[in-house]
Amino acid sequence: MATPADNPTTETCAYVLGDDGLATWSDTHKEAWIGLLETHKRITRALEAELEAEFGLSLSGVEVLGRLAAAEGRNLRLSVLASECGLSLSRVSRITDMLEARELVQRRSSAADARAVEAHLLEAGLELVRRAQSSHFESVHQRFFEQLSPAEIKTLAEVFGRFAPNAASDCAEA
Repeated sequence: MATPADNPTTETCAYVLGDDGLATWSDTHKEAWIGLLETHKRITRALEAELEAEFGLSLSGVEVLGRLAAAEGRNLRLSVLASECGLSLSRVSRITDMLEARELVQRRSSAADARAVEAHLLEAGLELVRRAQSSHFESVHQRFFEQLSPAEIKTLAEVFGRFAPNAASDCAEA
């Protein structure tokens, strides 16, 4: 593990405890951590609003549709879908209810296990997710990637790759 001595630009203490028992970040750590949180919040709120306005979908709804589109046979058990999306089963079930009401997906009993329920992507869902993903990727590009140099993008990929080592490949396989 790296120590502050390994990197002379790193402040000695990431945070300090005050006499009142409250913690305060160092200026550098505050800029890094709060900057990450605020950037994520602002970008995801903007992306969510755009998807809702243009397609009537949340970010989670687009992810559910996208994972179904990428799945073999364009269907997944709801429990698997929840796990892959990092959402609770009840949240995926509510999203599926909304998508089913719009005739974008259909619930069916699993052929392999009648106790399990699968979501099947319908043709209208496939067409919608294609359009929504195209718009979403362009918006992410404009709001995020265009603000960074190629070297900064590479650095971010290396840094975040340490926290989630197989995230990009796991997502691509879904």
